[in-house]
Amino acid sequence: MKFPTENGVGEVKGDQVVARQCYMASCRNRANETLMIEDLRDETKVERGKPDEDLFDIELYPGNQEKTIRVGTRLSDDLKLKLVDLLRSYSDIFAWTASDMPGIDPKAIRKAKDFEWTEECQKSFEELKRYLSSPPLLTKPITGEDLFIYLSISEVAVSTVLIREEEGKQRPVYYISKVLQDVETRYPRIDKVVLALVTSTRKLRPYFQSHTIVVLTDQPLGKVLQNPDASGRLVNWSVELGEFDIKYQPRTAIKAQALSDFVVECTIPEDPQQLILSEVLDPWLLYVNGSSKVGNSGAGLILISPEKFKIEYALHAVLYKKSFSLPYLKCLTPKEADYALQEVHEGICGQHLGGRNLAHKILRQGYYWPGMQRDAIKFTKRYDQYQKFAPLTHTPATPLSILTSPILFAMWGMDILGPFTMAIGQRRFVIVAIDYFTKWTEAEPLATIMASKCEEFFWKNVVCRFRVPKILIIDNGKQFDNSNFRSFCEGLSICLYFTSVAHPQSNGQTENMNRSILQGLKRKLDDAKGAWVDELPKVLWAYRTTPHSVTGETPFLLCFGIEALLPVEVGLPTVRVLQFSEAENEENLRGNLDLLDDVRAQALDRVILTKQRVARFYNRRVRMRIFRVGDLVLRKLGVSNPKATVGKLSPNWEGPYKISKVLRPGAYSLKTLSGEAIPRTWNADNLRRYYQ
Repeated sequence: MKFPTENGVGEVKGDQVVARQCYMASCRNRANETLMIEDLRDETKVERGKPDEDLFDIELYPGNQEKTIRVGTRLSDDLKLKLVDLLRSYSDIFAWTASDMPGIDPKAIRKAKDFEWTEECQKSFEELKRYLSSPPLLTKPITGEDLFIYLSISEVAVSTVLIREEEGKQRPVYYISKVLQDVETRYPRIDKVVLALVTSTRKLRPYFQSHTIVVLTDQPLGKVLQNPDASGRLVNWSVELGEFDIKYQPRTAIKAQALSDFVVECTIPEDPQQLILSEVLDPWLLYVNGSSKVGNSGAGLILISPEKFKIEYALHAVLYKKSFSLPYLKCLTPKEADYALQEVHEGICGQHLGGRNLAHKILRQGYYWPGMQRDAIKFTKRYDQYQKFAPLTHTPATPLSILTSPILFAMWGMDILGPFTMAIGQRRFVIVAIDYFTKWTEAEPLATIMASKCEEFFWKNVVCRFRVPKILIIDNGKQFDNSNFRSFCEGLSICLYFTSVAHPQSNGQTENMNRSILQGLKRKLDDAKGAWVDELPKVLWAYRTTPHSVTGETPFLLCFGIEALLPVEVGLPTVRVLQFSEAENEENLRGNLDLLDDVRAQALDRVILTKQRVARFYNRRVRMRIFRVGDLVLRKLGVSNPKATVGKLSPNWEGPYKISKVLRPGAYSLKTLSGEAIPRTWNADNLRRYYQ
């Protein structure tokens, strides 16, 4: 800081750190005391200020010494004469008695030393409160009647009131207000009036479309909107208003205009910088007790307006926040916020709402704390019952995995179909095996589905007839997932791939074959349901000799290099039957075998293209849910324990469990929280993340 001295310019340098330390030291040494708010109501009256120069009297009316004013003696003679002439020329504006002010009640201008609150004052005050607490109710317009609209503008806002006339009285229909943007505050007055009308047409479009609107205003809106030389925005607004039946009339009654003015005065922009002040206002004075520590009497304060109007308020250790929906919101501590969340969410009147709705409900009850919506979302996400009763997810969790076998009879899928109606030999089940490349299918009816029967079928119909496969895809049935069948496959070096629980897409080829066999049997059996064993070979033969939609060839052709001879060719001989030659037939068969590799390669290309197209369609619906080792998850109750899902009041999920191993994308091994392993593989489609 620099300042003038006798010897030149003086300079004082300060240090903020040292200043802060000095301030803290002075606060520690200050004795504890209670600071009270100064009672401004008991302040002594300040004497009226006196001029610092001599004054002399001037008669405004020559000859009348009672009506004089005083002027300072330090003025020059020329300035005194001009001032006296000016005051005498405007002498008619001075009021010396109450009779000089017609239209003003003398009681309002008379100085009363002792004010007395009479019964008449109390009656007027009660009437004023009743009037202010009874706002006019909105009415419903009648079809076909004319509606009237009043417009009002200010520096920062515009508003309108839509009314209807009923029995000579004006009833409000709707109120509209709009805070002006920065550029809109600089519009001319007439443009703001038109903007208020345009805003009304946008927000009250149904009224403007079904009624004739009469605009009552003191502005020449009709001429302005019809002026071809108007500005660009006025022309655009004129075109927008042209679709409505709007009439412009001079404003006569001002009752409804008062409502419009009131709305615009109460419309305040959110950004205080948008306010346009035409003059510098006198400051407001705020007196506080200077203490907000624990144990004090509260944050007391007195606010004094420029007009010396005093507003006293004291918050007794409770903090409130202004609100747009309620007058004040009580601010809660973290402990109180936790109690409010638990009570509203799961209390007697709790509804287990979502995070956003929970925050809104607490807000409407009159409470607030910073970040309440974030805390509400976090609370509901971690609530145990909310997670277990969450809706089931039906969208796939991982992209579709394309599974192809480029080698003949190297990959097989096997499954059990049934039970069916009891047939000869008490056979009720069908064991099905399908090659993933040629789509060749083997099936056999069984009476029981023991592991030994499955092993016998696989050895006889797959290994002995074709070759030892490399991969066998099976489900988690006990007939497959047992030590005997595992030992049998290990002895032949066959890799067993078990599908995830309740996820048939893992062995989709076999599931599709099961559906084809079932549909074929239904069409052939009619009412003889027990004859399905006799019809099963016919269904298999029909499937083997029908071109597959994926490969484009029949499974018989891909296996043996030639199309099978069908019974229809016996009844209606074809060319190859009529021109059959044993010598040429042997040669043609060998030629077909030479070309078979090309046919299989083309079939493989079609399989890959088809599966890629299916994967693209499938992946559009995927919503990725990826879990890592150690993550907590819930399982679908209908999958993990179907018997527990009794009635509509059962939960949808059960758990939690922990991810112990990631087998492949979308397939996981689980364990309990105590570390016990959960058997079988679980797919992400049947899992849901658990928040703790």
